[in-house]
Amino acid sequence: MNLQEMETERVRELLGRAVDDVRTPRGRGSEAVFAQASRLRWRRRAATTGVTAAAVAAALVLGPGLLDDEGRGTSVAGRPTAGEFTSKAGRFAKLLPAGTGRVSEVSLLRLVKQVPKAPLPKPVGPYDGDYAVSRDGGVGYISVHLSTAKEIKAKTGGLGLQDPCKDSPRDGTVDCTSEKLPNGNVLGIHRTGAPDPGTYPTWGPELVATLRLADGGVLHVRANGGFQGKGQLGPLLKTPPLDRDQLRKLTLNPKLLP
Repeated sequence: MNLQEMETERVRELLGRAVDDVRTPRGRGSEAVFAQASRLRWRRRAATTGVTAAAVAAALVLGPGLLDDEGRGTSVAGRPTAGEFTSKAGRFAKLLPAGTGRVSEVSLLRLVKQVPKAPLPKPVGPYDGDYAVSRDGGVGYISVHLSTAKEIKAKTGGLGLQDPCKDSPRDGTVDCTSEKLPNGNVLGIHRTGAPDPGTYPTWGPELVATLRLADGGVLHVRANGGFQGKGQLGPLLKTPPLDRDQLRKLTLNPKLLP
């Protein structure tokens, strides 16, 4: 994988707008070939849209009025770019453990790319979006994204996601654990290894939870220690805003689902 493809993959992960690639089992004949071709076409389309590592993201936080359209520090009311204390952010904060930090709503797509009016994807779940978490002088992010079964099938050549650890391994995935739940859902949690030296922006430590739902949909919840680069809201956190157990509890909260 070349640098551009690696950067595009990072963007896709952090923005949470797509499910992890599903590795097609060997020996499935034409079905495997078509699934692989479908994923390759999707990656090439993403790479040619101009979304580069500068657009990398997937999380949010800090107080309102940090950046204006040109990053000078004026309020950006009505469009979550620099961090807004919306009612949605307030409700989301109540789902987090005490001491998590100060939570506000942002759009990492707009923040990292510095495009305040960039169109945002339509949410599927009630808490889909990016949230900034400010604590201990640093800023980290929590991102939530729910993909429908139809979206997952379209992105995986119709195969869907079975086991988040076995079906969607990728470079940089470390300590992935998989758990089959009584209701038929499968939860995978992994941490992301240190980024390559040449990547931009520089991202902090990250934990990722992937919940494959019984109906074929997938819920992604990412807890990232922040980023350093254009548009950053503050220094990196030393650890992700949620630990592994806290991330598991949040991901399994039924309030994240419609």
